[in-house]
Amino acid sequence: MRVISGSARGKKLITSEGLDVRPTLDRVKESVFNMIAFNIPDACVLDLFSGSGSLGIEALSRGAGECTFVDKSAQSIDITKKNLEATHLVDLSSVINTDSIEFIKSTNKKFDIIFIDPPYESDLYDKSLKAIKESGILNDDGFIVLEYDTETTPDFSTHSFNIIKDKKYGRVKILIMKE
Repeated sequence: MRVISGSARGKKLITSEGLDVRPTLDRVKESVFNMIAFNIPDACVLDLFSGSGSLGIEALSRGAGECTFVDKSAQSIDITKKNLEATHLVDLSSVINTDSIEFIKSTNKKFDIIFIDPPYESDLYDKSLKAIKESGILNDDGFIVLEYDTETTPDFSTHSFNIIKDKKYGRVKILIMKE
């Protein structure tokens, strides 16, 4: 896995071993960032369930103003910190080792872009969207980028977010959502 574009272009990122962490494939990541390219400069980004930090690091590399990385796994947090050091993006980052839903409920910060990429077979999609809606942490012009496995499609009908883009890459589906 690598940074695709921007100031850290070509830098290899380390990932966690095992089945718990599933990094976003480079081709999927590149397509996502092509879709949101005009919204990245100076954006305040939240990378929930950040794993290796790949999505947030890509956003920072492409000119986002800041990124908050949240993951409850200490191993993932350690890897994210190492990747931020390797890409020289530490100064633009906050790395928080906590439960993503609890973070959403407790933060006062607002975000322009929120990445949601939890473990595929979990109820964290619904919980994340509900918490984001209730907390108001998404800026008025902000959007959510959500990744899921089409074989375990979550029910998105219970939320008032509008799907503005919908792309499929094999079993992976990306939704871009706004209020």
